[in-house]
Amino acid sequence: MKQLLVLPLVLLIPLCRPVVADDAPLHVELDSSEVPHLTEWGEDAKALVVRWHPRISNLLATKDVESPRRITLRLRKSDKRVGATSGTTITISSSWIEKHPEDLGLVLHELVHVIQSYPSGKPWWVTEGIADYLRWGIYEGKEQKWFPRPKEKQGYKKGYRVTAGFLLWLESDIAPGIVKKLNTAMRNGKYSDALFKMETGQSLDELWDRYMVSK
Repeated sequence: MKQLLVLPLVLLIPLCRPVVADDAPLHVELDSSEVPHLTEWGEDAKALVVRWHPRISNLLATKDVESPRRITLRLRKSDKRVGATSGTTITISSSWIEKHPEDLGLVLHELVHVIQSYPSGKPWWVTEGIADYLRWGIYEGKEQKWFPRPKEKQGYKKGYRVTAGFLLWLESDIAPGIVKKLNTAMRNGKYSDALFKMETGQSLDELWDRYMVSK
């Protein structure tokens, strides 16, 4: 599979907790009014949201927290950025779709942000790392060796695919279930680097150093 160029995705953190919607049906509104020629792509993206919403919701499940059940998928006429999430609205730029029509995975990344619904996106590398872990590790099914490993201290803070590969390594061997625990801590505003030591017996930096020499 040809490797895609991944540009920074913009996350605008909502100011509220996830909406508790009981058993309300999922409603996804597609808005392609600015770029009607991309409606077919939008319908495929909408189908992906419908198919993966329950899966991601289960993978990131937190007791007494329901994922938002009303999502807007907006295709915007723009040559700036790639995608962005604000609350329950996912916006994708037309220029990226036109250049990379095969890249539906970016919608999955943004869907994760909708479901995360963190009161704060800090630290941002955890937020983006989880989203890319679910995109590249779960949805795309990339192998461990595919993920980049920058040879530098605290490289995990680069977020996105770098952090995603680190999380995949932790999930696969050292600390299964850690992504869900990180997600719950982020939702509750209680994230701390100490969580890694609590789960593994090693500090975050020690784990990164170990990851750097792993195969």
